[in-house]
Amino acid sequence: MKRVFLILLCLLVLSACQPTPEVEFVVNKGDDLVETKLAATSDEATGEARQTFPDRWDEGPVAVNERLTLTVRAEVIQKPDGRYPVYRTRQHGLTEGEVVSLLKQLLPPPVSETVPVDTKADWTKAYQEWLDDLAEPRDGADRDETIMSPEEIDRISKEYQRLIAEAPDELETTPVSDYSGLKLNEGARVYAFADGSRATVVAMADSSYTSLSVFKGCSGDGYIYYQYTHQRERELGEVKPFLTVKMDRARAEEALQRELDRLGFSDFTVSRAAPANLCAMGRGEETRPLSAGWGFQLRRNFGGYPLSEVSFMDSRALLYGDEATLAYNRPIPDEMLEIFIDEGGLQSFRYLNPKEVVSLESENVELLPFEQVKLRIKNALVAGMGASKLDQAVPCTVYRLLLTSCTVRVKDSDDWYEMPCWVVFFTWNDGQAALIDNPQIMQEALILNAVDGSIVHTEYGY
Repeated sequence: MKRVFLILLCLLVLSACQPTPEVEFVVNKGDDLVETKLAATSDEATGEARQTFPDRWDEGPVAVNERLTLTVRAEVIQKPDGRYPVYRTRQHGLTEGEVVSLLKQLLPPPVSETVPVDTKADWTKAYQEWLDDLAEPRDGADRDETIMSPEEIDRISKEYQRLIAEAPDELETTPVSDYSGLKLNEGARVYAFADGSRATVVAMADSSYTSLSVFKGCSGDGYIYYQYTHQRERELGEVKPFLTVKMDRARAEEALQRELDRLGFSDFTVSRAAPANLCAMGRGEETRPLSAGWGFQLRRNFGGYPLSEVSFMDSRALLYGDEATLAYNRPIPDEMLEIFIDEGGLQSFRYLNPKEVVSLESENVELLPFEQVKLRIKNALVAGMGASKLDQAVPCTVYRLLLTSCTVRVKDSDDWYEMPCWVVFFTWNDGQAALIDNPQIMQEALILNAVDGSIVHTEYGY
């Protein structure tokens, strides 16, 4: 075990010159191959071609070079129709009109509105907690980290006192009859309804982040607390209340699909689902579960690509580009729906970073042949490891290939391509059995553009 740890550590921190691979290791090749193929597949004959790949890839174990022993026992997940469209998209900031229209579909007409802010009681409590923490005796490193000068203590005390003096005595409630007064980027709003129930709404829209969040039954922040998170925290001794989920997934998905069709989001597909609680975090209160049901994460399906319910991340053991590239490309906002369904239907709705379709660039772009894909995968694993000469070959197992859609930047543009890409799930040791089909574990993956074979970083899209 100690030896495996040292090997992985070397992989993460060492890099140097590489032997020339059979097919060059590329990140954003820059030779316009994607654009060339997009233009070519506007031809009727090419556009109608059905592109299929083997259902499995089994190989090895084989020593790819002196540093990598590769075993492949992988299912290949692909589109049944063998057609791979490419869409051009861009970020779409929700307007106040769009938010109001959605709220009218999600919630009944309100009777009053409250803006949750910190009252005198809230700030007084926070000030006392700070004083109590300051007075608590500490020793060693903790003491060194928390020592403040008398001047700093005096400055913070005066700031608390100012906040207490300026805070309202209690929250102000305003009668309303609809959602027309809602403004973006003004924080949370708590709406009350004729039956006495409440819901919290937060609508944000700026150049970097857009979202609409609706939590029914909450008079403060709400969130979805997944059962697997509860189990993990319980193992660590950090037990929080959790209501038992009795609803089965099939019924929850039926209710979810009805809501998606009603709200106009039928082009979104489930990418992750798990039993969960909808929880409320009241101001100055302990977190409490409100309802037991299912939490769904959904992504828009551009062109019917298969999705994975297993979350994956770009492999941290591979070297993607350089710091200059990472600094240049701002992260791509991840469009997503997060919905909570219980026996009473939809209880929580979050829409993050909407996109709009600019154009259908190709109905069926030409993909690399599978033999070239396999070479790209092998050489990417070799080159991405760094050139450290280890005293033994590192075992690597590829256990799943998913041909799906990922977001890739359009050259010299703020737009994006929703592009067919290979997601290659792998592990550096023999632990893949514990990973396969386990949605609770974020899994390591290599992502390759299926059109030109270049490596794609899913957060930065290069």
